[in-house]
Amino acid sequence: MFVIPRVSKFFTVSVSSTNVVASEATVVIASESFADFALLQSLFHQLWTFSYQSSLETRGRYTPSDCFETFPFPTPDPSDLSTQFPTLNAIGETYYTHRQAVMRNRQEGLTKTYNRFHDPNETANDIQKLRELHIEMDREVANAYGWQDLDLGHDFHTTKQGIRFTISETARREVLDRLLELNHQRYAEEVAQGLHDKKKAKGKGQKAKGKAQPSKVDSEKPMQGSLF
Repeated sequence: MFVIPRVSKFFTVSVSSTNVVASEATVVIASESFADFALLQSLFHQLWTFSYQSSLETRGRYTPSDCFETFPFPTPDPSDLSTQFPTLNAIGETYYTHRQAVMRNRQEGLTKTYNRFHDPNETANDIQKLRELHIEMDREVANAYGWQDLDLGHDFHTTKQGIRFTISETARREVLDRLLELNHQRYAEEVAQGLHDKKKAKGKGQKAKGKAQPSKVDSEKPMQGSLF
């Protein structure tokens, strides 16, 4: 299963054993697919999260109802992305394995690792490799959506969070526009199928089991903590 901190400096997805009892400080994603990992750790999901998350002090707060349940996956039925997109699954596992090696070799956690990742002055080979793998992972995510035309423009860019190794501002806006359009399209399709006729009670637990039906997000909603 994957875990995402509710509040953290950087957005990170980690692997956790099913034997571990997760705390309220984390969101649990019930999946073992590295295609899911790649999608969630990609800048696509990060941009969506930064745009629609709530905030706690100066940091964003990841809530499944705002960030996960509304996020439009590449296919209407994303129950097995690893089979549908084997290349995405492969790069997700490669990225995770290399990131684990970086942390193990340096004896550093995720926060210090991503401090290095986003530091333009950090040119160590292992960090450079992590950036290259992130570029490859984002490209495979774009391919999964059928958006091969996107020029992502990975580099060090100025954002509201400071300097970040991310995609260009033009690409960020285009990605968010396309994700929002896809969210509305999926919602309309589900309404036509009668999937939103009755309001369903929402549980209070922190585990997100599988892929929820996307709720429609308001295109006029202010974007909290956006990267712009």
